[in-house]
Amino acid sequence: MLDNTTNRIEIGGENFELIDELDNIPIVDSFVKENKIGHGSGEARLYIGPQERTNYQVFFNNFQDKGFFLKKDFEIYLNDAKFEYEQQEQGYQKDISESWQKYYMELRNKNNREYFKIESAVGEKDISRYYIRSYDEIFRGYFRSIMLPIISYVSILKLKDDFGKYSFLFRLSLSYSYNPYYHPAKEKEEEKAIKESSELPQLEKEQLIKARIGQGAYRQKLLEESCECIITRVNDERVLIASHIKPWTVSDDNEKIDHNNGLVLTPTYDKLFDQGFISFENDGSILISGHISPLNLKKLTLAIGKKYVLPDSAKRREYLVYHRENIFKK
Repeated sequence: MLDNTTNRIEIGGENFELIDELDNIPIVDSFVKENKIGHGSGEARLYIGPQERTNYQVFFNNFQDKGFFLKKDFEIYLNDAKFEYEQQEQGYQKDISESWQKYYMELRNKNNREYFKIESAVGEKDISRYYIRSYDEIFRGYFRSIMLPIISYVSILKLKDDFGKYSFLFRLSLSYSYNPYYHPAKEKEEEKAIKESSELPQLEKEQLIKARIGQGAYRQKLLEESCECIITRVNDERVLIASHIKPWTVSDDNEKIDHNNGLVLTPTYDKLFDQGFISFENDGSILISGHISPLNLKKLTLAIGKKYVLPDSAKRREYLVYHRENIFKK
């Protein structure tokens, strides 16, 4: 839970002030321990950015303070990554389909907060790049083991508690295009089933497939009902997205092309909605996930509880319930 007016975050009943953050650091193949794509041996240090961009020694308080993971963040990440573990779209060195269950079982024994000591890992030859590492198992072992390279990220939030003590929250995320709702294999699977159906007319097949990318009759009906982004009020159709509320891959044939299963959004807010970082109550009040920091909320001009005008229907309210219960990252 967060308060974007005061840059404060509540974690497990404890309040923190968000001092600074490093957003969406990509997890490269050389860093992961188990789920490798290439054939390098890997390294246990995490690249966090170019040295000239940020004074990382200052950001990390000269490494006097500890980092920590939240157990619930590991769980969210593993649930998002489950389909990729099973389908292995990226083509890993080895079959990783059975690893997911092992990592999920191991998570049961983790604490709600897992702390670890951080240190600089910059070598003599690292002129432009900055690295950190930890020798604690939760970082060097579990974290590096479960992460999927290329499509995974970690953000680091610098926090200060009410006693003036600093700590660093490491938050994991998976590219939304690889989660169970938008995974390429899932979409291919759905498209194949539609194309091979002997019960659907060709025109209906085309409309179902076009609806996946917000095109065709689905988009047209939605724009006729709502001709502007519900957040920004932008009304240029060239930049508007016909976004599904209940994802296309888990909708039945009627839901796929039902304009009530849609909201009109501009691209940035479409991404936030698809990824579950924002959702809406039935009255239009916006819900904002704690996975979006107060600093980024200010840049996005979003405020918790602000009401927007949503096209209203009983069916759309049903779809919004699905989004809040299944897509929104609580």
